[in-house]
Amino acid sequence: MTFDLPLELIARLLLAALRSGMVLLLLPIGGGEAVPPPVRVILSLLLGGLLVGMPAGTMPETTVDFALAAGRELLIGLSIGFLCRVLLAAPALAGDMIAQEIGLKMAEEIDPMTRVPSTPIARIYETALLLVFLASNGHHDVLRALHRSFTTFPVGGHELPGGLATIAQSLSLCLRYAVMIAAPMLAVLMVGSLVLALLSRAVPELHVMTFGYPLRLLGALAAAITLFPFVLSPGIRLISVLRGSLLRLVEA
Repeated sequence: MTFDLPLELIARLLLAALRSGMVLLLLPIGGGEAVPPPVRVILSLLLGGLLVGMPAGTMPETTVDFALAAGRELLIGLSIGFLCRVLLAAPALAGDMIAQEIGLKMAEEIDPMTRVPSTPIARIYETALLLVFLASNGHHDVLRALHRSFTTFPVGGHELPGGLATIAQSLSLCLRYAVMIAAPMLAVLMVGSLVLALLSRAVPELHVMTFGYPLRLLGALAAAITLFPFVLSPGIRLISVLRGSLLRLVEA
């Protein structure tokens, strides 16, 4: 008794899993050490299996053609995942700016989930935006963009995303929104530094340098709690920008 393996279906499944796996790898939620590699592989195969029924191009017949098709799928998945990764890194960058200004950059430690050095303020900002991202169904937008990419760029085809300029633009958008998120706290810290400088010139006997740093740190913590809604506002707009950028990237 012999069995005929559906090699074409298996090839389509593996290629679709490569694209889906690259997106899952680069997402802040499913990347790093937070999700074990076997779980990511299973999720990639499941997503590939769900999307393998989409229109497909000519399946590769040789090893070289399969390697080129696999590279194409990795590039498309890398484009989608990198766009999400860069834009969602804006709050972490804003937290690093604030930590540098406060003087907490020396408290930087390795994040066990991502193996990347980060400050406590950066992790708080990043976690807050990720919660807003999930609450606003941002992960649905990523899956929707991945689904549309299989329609626009079928497995086994030869087309590549024409919106690669969107990825380059995302780098400037990341810095722009990082400054917008950190702006309220940076303004408060600037005013606090100015007040302490004037106080040290007006009353030198107070020795402002002795108690200035802890006083400035306490003021910064109080301001962070008070101004937290102003931090979330640009984060919400950032998620809307991410949604539009994903749609432009996967368009033909």
